[in-house]
Amino acid sequence: MKIDLVNKPLAEIETSALVLTVFEDEKDRNIYCFDDKLNSRLNKLIGCGELTGKFKEVTMIHTDGFMAERVLIMGLGKRCDFSLERLMAVSAVAARNIRRVNLDEMTVVGDLNLLEISGEDCCRAITEGITLGLYKFKKYTKSQQKDYRAISQLSIAIIGKVISDEMVHAALNGEILGESTNLARDLVNAPANILTPVTFAEHAARIAQENNLGIKILERDEIEAEQMNAILAVNAGSVEPPRVVVLEYNGGFKEGKVLGLVGKGITFDSGGLSLKSRDSMFRMHCDMAGAAAVLGAMQCIARNRLPINVVAVMPLTENLVDAHSYKVGDVVSTREGKTVEILNTDAEGRLILADALSYIRSYRNIDYLVDIATLTGAIVTSLGHFCTGAMTNDQEFFNQVEKAGQISCEKIWQLPLFDDYMAQIQSDIADYENTGGSPAGSITAAIFLKQFVGNVPWVHLDIAGTAWMDESTMTYMKNPFLPKEGGTGAGTRLLYHLAKILSEN
Repeated sequence: MKIDLVNKPLAEIETSALVLTVFEDEKDRNIYCFDDKLNSRLNKLIGCGELTGKFKEVTMIHTDGFMAERVLIMGLGKRCDFSLERLMAVSAVAARNIRRVNLDEMTVVGDLNLLEISGEDCCRAITEGITLGLYKFKKYTKSQQKDYRAISQLSIAIIGKVISDEMVHAALNGEILGESTNLARDLVNAPANILTPVTFAEHAARIAQENNLGIKILERDEIEAEQMNAILAVNAGSVEPPRVVVLEYNGGFKEGKVLGLVGKGITFDSGGLSLKSRDSMFRMHCDMAGAAAVLGAMQCIARNRLPINVVAVMPLTENLVDAHSYKVGDVVSTREGKTVEILNTDAEGRLILADALSYIRSYRNIDYLVDIATLTGAIVTSLGHFCTGAMTNDQEFFNQVEKAGQISCEKIWQLPLFDDYMAQIQSDIADYENTGGSPAGSITAAIFLKQFVGNVPWVHLDIAGTAWMDESTMTYMKNPFLPKEGGTGAGTRLLYHLAKILSEN
């Protein structure tokens, strides 16, 4: 998408569709200055109640003798409720409506006096919302042949301020954030017979080459040499070989602090011998959404050239059923040497993460550590699909992660990690059990992971409720820059903004 910023009177902007925004509680105000004829039409729409300014309301009018062929008026809702998330949302809705009428060019008015936000925030929110909102995954359907025309030209008309280099950079940054999230969405949506651990690693290699990232891919013999027995145990029931992908981005000082990212990469989860029900197994190709988010974030960090050092580890395997599958009652030794009694083979994500968390700490000196995973159904019971569950061993670091979530419009909610919960994962025959049962299931999973992070400030993000959307979920969420069906790319933008925050401190 070609992005331009323009600064000229609205009546002089030549475009197929000019997108304006209005607040609900200011609908009687003549906000924009056009010629008298068009102003009169807008005021009539306001007077008759057709244009109210309610959030996500769409009003399209065709002009006559005006440089803009159409004017699309988007409602922002009440001013007191305004946020960048709302600007992203209406930008997404506007782009969808423009695509609906087979246009591929649009101009969005960023009135900084009206919105009372910085030019940088305005430009980023508009391009990010549009890029996310236009996403469609049609790769494997016949309707793929249908021409879903993309927006090839976007102009942002800056009103009330001189265009700066920072605004231009922010607009491009918003597109990069959206594209990196859409990369994660594509990976999550890919079926498991196509996206295997090996093919995921191949995608990672391509991203590394395109973005000048260091990459190391561990195959089975190297995983064995590293004594990642937990990953190998989970993989034992699959004919698809496991992989561990390591990416490095060195944008900071040589001796600068290092952010570590670990993403769960179960490319299909049957539950193993603790077999999932038919309904629970459906869509389990999305169980690698954590790894997809990490890969998308690394692309975004590299493309924006953040001044920070980042290492990412993505353990990749299937969890299937075979005569060689690991079994309930087995005792597995992790890379760290700690032993785990297997009570449920469907609690496999924490096993592969345990080895990955141990590995990343030995691979490089890590100053901050985040793992992200579709880890527990319990988090959906607790928080639904509105926000990601988060747990930590360091409150100050968590506050930075929470701030990153606020900037990216990805809500997270902190759950406790009291030592008392350790009692639920104590084993009589091993160091730990791999599940603490139903009570506080998300917390006990995080308590398990905590045993493998050492003293590094760490945050665990459970995206089981936010990584995937379907029609029933969207009926009450109604977020225009999330897809109605499929992977959301949850965590991608949050991890980028975390890296940015850390790079500025």
